[in-house]
Formats: sequence, structure tokens, C-alpha cells
Amino acid sequence: MAADSNTRRLRRQRMAHDEVGRFLADAAEQGLPAVTWIVAANGAITGRVDGIGVTPEQQRAAFEAWAAYLAVTPTERPHRDGSVTLNARFERSLLVGGAIRADIAPALTDVDGA
Repeated sequence: MAADSNTRRLRRQRMAHDEVGRFLADAAEQGLPAVTWIVAANGAITGRVDGIGVTPEQQRAAFEAWAAYLAVTPTERPHRDGSVTLNARFERSLLVGGAIRADIAPALTDVDGA
């Protein structure tokens, strides 16, 4: 029983990795920004749009580009500190799906507040 369950998880991981490969091929063709893709043990795919080296506006634009590609409607959750979390779930088939997420911090200002 445990081996059968493991076989199913491995199959789902392989399917998810194949789908991430399609994401990357399409990204290269369509000019989508690079994001972090993680495949969980159960085959769920998580995309993380980080803000390292980009402005909050660029991070949001990257997230929105991927949400459009995945044909999903994101949710937006603002936080008290001025940051916002963008999240969208997607399904590619009955066995392959996941979510894409961005945690966007407010823009940093210089010492003079500009």
C-alpha cells in the first residue's frame, strides 16, 4: 500500500515537472519574467514571484504577467505594514495544479523620505 502511494506521488511529481518545463519554454517564447517554481512531494506546483532586485511595481507586473498566462484571477490581501500578498490558484489538468504568489513590500524611501 505504501509503495503504491509513493508511486502515485512520484508520478504526480513527474507530471508537475513536465508542466514546469512547459511553463519555462512558454516563458522564453513569450518573454515572461523568471520566477521560482517549486514542486511539492504531492506534485503541487508553487510559483514565487520575488522582489529581489526589482521595484514593487516590477514585481506586481511579473505576477500579473504570469496570472494572465495561467488564465487565473488573483486575490490581493493588503497588510497593515503596507505590504500586499497576491495569490492565484491554477489547474492544468485533473492531476496538475498549484498556485502562484507574490509578497510585495512597500517601496523603500531614502533618508529624506523621497
